[in-house]
Amino acid sequence: MSDMSQVSGVATVQVPHGPMRYEIVAGPKYVRADLYNRRTAEDTRKFLSALAAECTRLDCFNILVSVHASKPIFTLERYGFSSFIQVALRNSAKVAALTDNAECRVAHEYAVMLARLRGVNARAFRDEAAAVAWLQNGQR
Repeated sequence: MSDMSQVSGVATVQVPHGPMRYEIVAGPKYVRADLYNRRTAEDTRKFLSALAAECTRLDCFNILVSVHASKPIFTLERYGFSSFIQVALRNSAKVAALTDNAECRVAHEYAVMLARLRGVNARAFRDEAAAVAWLQNGQR
């Protein structure tokens, strides 16, 4: 189980290594999608499918994807990346990618580069405040 505590008004979560889980919630002007303990391509496929469905249900495609305690995955097509990109393109999505480790950051930068080449407005961030500010900014 995760341990939640309040620090300076921000919830911090400590997640032990265990099964993959995710939380997708509507925030102000964006959808926040936290992914924990991703280990496999199938974990990522499930997450991206759920994220696309929830963004469609909420009709909100400004998305903060925040990955925690997970392995980097570079084999994008094996985990449903193209399907997610097509949903993002159809809905003029704005996607901010954030992670808590350097290896996943490299994978995010690769995925963002491929998404941008396909026309998606996506960026990788090191800082959550900068990612949220970019999402809430009306500029594309």
